[in-house]
Amino acid sequence: MDAALELFGTVGYQKTSMSQIASTADVSKGLIYNYFSSKEDLLRALMDDLTSLGAEMMSQLLTDNPKETLENILRMTFKWFREHDRMNRLIFGLTLQVDQFDFVNQLADSKIKGYVALLEGLLQQIGFKDFNAEARILATIFDGVCIQYLVLKDDYPLDEIEAMLIRKYCY
Repeated sequence: MDAALELFGTVGYQKTSMSQIASTADVSKGLIYNYFSSKEDLLRALMDDLTSLGAEMMSQLLTDNPKETLENILRMTFKWFREHDRMNRLIFGLTLQVDQFDFVNQLADSKIKGYVALLEGLLQQIGFKDFNAEARILATIFDGVCIQYLVLKDDYPLDEIEAMLIRKYCY
């Protein structure tokens, strides 16, 4: 799965073959087929792992204080950007091809709606007047920051953007 993540995230899903995954993982292609029936099945497993990890991480961020919870979410999001380059590349590559896989489309739709609803609730509790629009704006900022950070890396002011968003939304 690590080899698939590396190749899907750098070369792209379409351009990656099961043979390349096997070679990168230093295993036989037949061994991979013992665990996954197809390349799409392997992608599903990666997405399932991502979903489980996301749910586990989110459960650790929730508090009774909406500002504290939002700050936790902001810090976790920026930590994720810094530490999960390959997964971010895979996610954004799939996002651009969302119509290719029904399961990716459905997963993205439900996750986006869930995260936006969570942000709406937090922003409403904090006292933002137009919390619905503000939640969409914040979700869009996350997407833009991630894309720009993927492209610019060390030339992107990630720490400054994180601090600015925490000041704006949490203090």
